[in-house]
Amino acid sequence: MNTKLMGELVRLRYKLMWAKTRTRNGKIALFFAGYILLIMVMAILSAGGVGAGILAVRSGKGYPVAAALLAGLFLQALLATVLLGFGMTAIFSDSEMRRYPLRAPERLLVRHLIGILDPFWFLILALELGLALGMYIYGAGSFWLGLIAVLLLFVSNYLCARVLGLLVERLVSKKGGSTILLGAIMCLGLLPAAIGPQLKKGSPALRPIIEVLRSTPPAGAAQAMTHVDLAALGGLAILAGWIIGLTAALVVLERWPMKARVAQATKLSWDSPYERIGAWLGPQNAILVGQWLRFYSRNNRFRMIYPLAVPLTAFLVVVFPKQASPDGRFMVALGAFSIVGFMGTVQFAVNQFGYVGGGFRRYMLLPTNPAAVLRAGSYTFLLLGSALIPLATLVLILFPPIPLDWHTVLMFVGSAVTAMFAMNGIALWVTLLAPRRGNYSASFGNDLSFAANVVVIGGVMALLFLPRVLARIWPDAVGPAAWWMALPLVALSVASYFTSLRRAEQTFVARRERLLAIMEGRA
Repeated sequence: MNTKLMGELVRLRYKLMWAKTRTRNGKIALFFAGYILLIMVMAILSAGGVGAGILAVRSGKGYPVAAALLAGLFLQALLATVLLGFGMTAIFSDSEMRRYPLRAPERLLVRHLIGILDPFWFLILALELGLALGMYIYGAGSFWLGLIAVLLLFVSNYLCARVLGLLVERLVSKKGGSTILLGAIMCLGLLPAAIGPQLKKGSPALRPIIEVLRSTPPAGAAQAMTHVDLAALGGLAILAGWIIGLTAALVVLERWPMKARVAQATKLSWDSPYERIGAWLGPQNAILVGQWLRFYSRNNRFRMIYPLAVPLTAFLVVVFPKQASPDGRFMVALGAFSIVGFMGTVQFAVNQFGYVGGGFRRYMLLPTNPAAVLRAGSYTFLLLGSALIPLATLVLILFPPIPLDWHTVLMFVGSAVTAMFAMNGIALWVTLLAPRRGNYSASFGNDLSFAANVVVIGGVMALLFLPRVLARIWPDAVGPAAWWMALPLVALSVASYFTSLRRAEQTFVARRERLLAIMEGRA
């Protein structure tokens, strides 16, 4: 085995990571990302690591508490890797590594080493080690058994993320696969609400499910972490079995080629449903809006994320107010509902041209003002986002988390419209100033720039958590009596959006060569 060359490729991966941070924007991104990561690690390690170990030992429930915490970390790692692409991106393709004197097993090992050595996985490992250290210090387990359990859980978590990512990628590549995946996600989302009351009652019908959960990797790691007898060896055996099974599944999936889609010849039409919908925004926008609608309707990632916006918002609107005080439930529900207008489109709105690749050059050859392409794309996101607001409003009326009347419904709709126009106005500038070339065919992953991630994640988190903070500081700040405030806020957001759009059109014309270089991979 050529370990020297394999090590050089792994080091080259980190050199490439550092090279991306040597620009001015890269250094700023590295500083803020490192600062936020450090604060998060310190807070979680102190509260969820050693603190969780103290709580478990003192309450005499070391195993269930450790299992719950490890399961939470396990699931969070799966979501972050499969949905956002952390630790899953292929830095070197197999064809690129064939240029080096490496055999097929060595190329496979290098590819997975590059993935598992991603800094994101180190964060997960640090959190799990913090919990194991807390258990050992306060007498609930063995240090060495806990260390071995964490390392095995770490490997099984990575393998599970790889297997799940490949399964989902193959599923959404098939016709109707996105619909099946959406149904599965919704069923999983409703599962906790369905079995939660039964768990509290201790229903005997759930005992088989509990026994199955005892055989999962987090439960096996918790068993090895909190015992010093033969039960610990049983937990390690569970982890070893999962690693062997997941490795076998990964080998089978990687050898199972994806079915390539065959391009079909179709008759060119300028009167399809896409163009007819685009004509709602004026005949001058019909063709370009129809093109953007067709472009994203064929994208696997969009077809999965867009339909999830309404059920996800409904879930947040129902769950978040229950966690707030009675005086703050209105504000929390209002903030959660506000995201529905942009939740399904903002990931694409902040990087509008990121998935067109070399096709961006064709837009410049159209017999129209180049800025019309930017304007039509932004109108498309507004059209798609506004279609979700009535659906979410219907769900809100049928399943109200708080007492509703027509004033309250008007206020909720106004907040969603305000947030939609505000986010799309900001997205125009992120598209122009911080674009990034993406992979149109990828079903999962994070193709956004640092600024785009800040806008997307920061916007959603602000609407979800700032109302909760405001409710604690000033419970009467916003209430049903202030429903009339929605009207001027909507007018202000619409005016701000169109002002931003006019200025962005001028900037687009000036920066089109820069955008072209980025989309074609020359910058």
